[in-house]
Amino acid sequence: MGYFGIDFGTTNTSAVEVDGRAVQRYGDEQGKPLPSVIILNQATDEVVGGRQAWNRRLELQQLGGFEVVGSIKRCLESDRHWVTAGRSWTPRDIAAEVLKQLSVRARQRGVAAGIRKATFSIPVGLSARARSVLREAAALADIEVSSFVVESTAAFVRYFRDLRNSRHVAVFDWGGGTLDVSVLRIEGLTIFELAKEGMSDAGDVMDQELALLVHKMIMESRGENLAIEEVPTKDRDQLIIRSEMAKCALSSEEQVSIGLEHYAGQPAHVELTRRNAAGVLGPFVDRAINLLASTVVQAGLNADSLDDIIVIGGSSQLWMLDERLAADPRFAGRYKLAERPEWDVAHGAAILEQTPGNYELAETLGLHLCDGTHFELVRRGQALDTTPRSLSLALVEDSREANLIIDRMTDLGSPPTNALHFSVPTLGFLDDEIRLSYELTKDLTFRISAYSRSRGPAKTETREFSNLRFGYHLGNANAR
Repeated sequence: MGYFGIDFGTTNTSAVEVDGRAVQRYGDEQGKPLPSVIILNQATDEVVGGRQAWNRRLELQQLGGFEVVGSIKRCLESDRHWVTAGRSWTPRDIAAEVLKQLSVRARQRGVAAGIRKATFSIPVGLSARARSVLREAAALADIEVSSFVVESTAAFVRYFRDLRNSRHVAVFDWGGGTLDVSVLRIEGLTIFELAKEGMSDAGDVMDQELALLVHKMIMESRGENLAIEEVPTKDRDQLIIRSEMAKCALSSEEQVSIGLEHYAGQPAHVELTRRNAAGVLGPFVDRAINLLASTVVQAGLNADSLDDIIVIGGSSQLWMLDERLAADPRFAGRYKLAERPEWDVAHGAAILEQTPGNYELAETLGLHLCDGTHFELVRRGQALDTTPRSLSLALVEDSREANLIIDRMTDLGSPPTNALHFSVPTLGFLDDEIRLSYELTKDLTFRISAYSRSRGPAKTETREFSNLRFGYHLGNANAR
């Protein structure tokens, strides 16, 4: 058996197996990524997933008696639940069902034990809690999470062999749930994350905004003035799905038809053009390009410093994005679309799975002291070590709180920037002891806890920082 990478996506989920130079892709029965949709039969607890769930989601939703759950990655750390006759389902349970469906596909394709271990890709800054829930969901599906890697960084790993002559590369990964941007530096067989940022203005949100436009067009064609919130939920869900399909079709067509058999009491039909959609989608594209530009600046670079820009993800297929990148002098001629955008993130994660733990911190985190100096807590070049460490400080003034500032620093000569800032309650005594404990976690986050001796452990404040930068050693540079 080879090495697996899993891209657990908002819209689709995929797995790639790398065994030497052999690559196998696991998704649905049609050879596409597996839709991240689960349908629960409220009477029997039966679970339907994958392409069958995707194809029947409208039918079963309208029929009633079924819970149709999609985009589960968006609510991993929420308190939502879905009830069927025999049980209550949490986001962790739904995510586990998606991963079980993926493992079943692997078994059907000849992997006898299914997927047992994998590196998972995640959005930039995915919270510590969400990572923990995803790890628990994988365990319920009998899959061990070896590690996590940011989706945009994983996508670059897939292309590392072809871009080894480059020095600085940006990856723009715009999918259904998030936009993730990584700016990376290549040094020999190691890549370093110089900056990585993300935003949630992605495919799902665009679909909802486009649905509002289509709703307005329908109401105007009827001469009615019904708010979309007054439309039955099933009809609204169907409208969003049809709007998403139209958005995709507009990437190759100037105009598409949207037909609904039943919308607010009667059939509906409108023609959606690129010109209509541009007013809704344009601001999203502008914000996406601005995020790319600001992440490059955060990395201490400018656009002229970039050798390559890889554009990946379902939302990156928008015709407007290509038009505006091509017209932007900062990026024109520097970007290229990924070869297999639906698989490349999982593929890169699988390559990293071949050398588990072969990475290091690409930045230093330090405590900002009151005299302006920095006390290093974790250092650039440090391998992942989850051993907790402790530290004691003294309050230097009469204050009812101690303010703790954690800065992050790279090797680029740029000034430190703030990573965390929080306060610990005290009784205001001069020289009161502040006790800290901190660690790098197995989920690739930095956790720090602190309390004052005068207030005791019951007043402990804990924070986690999820956007750490890493360096990855790609000794197997020939992996494809």
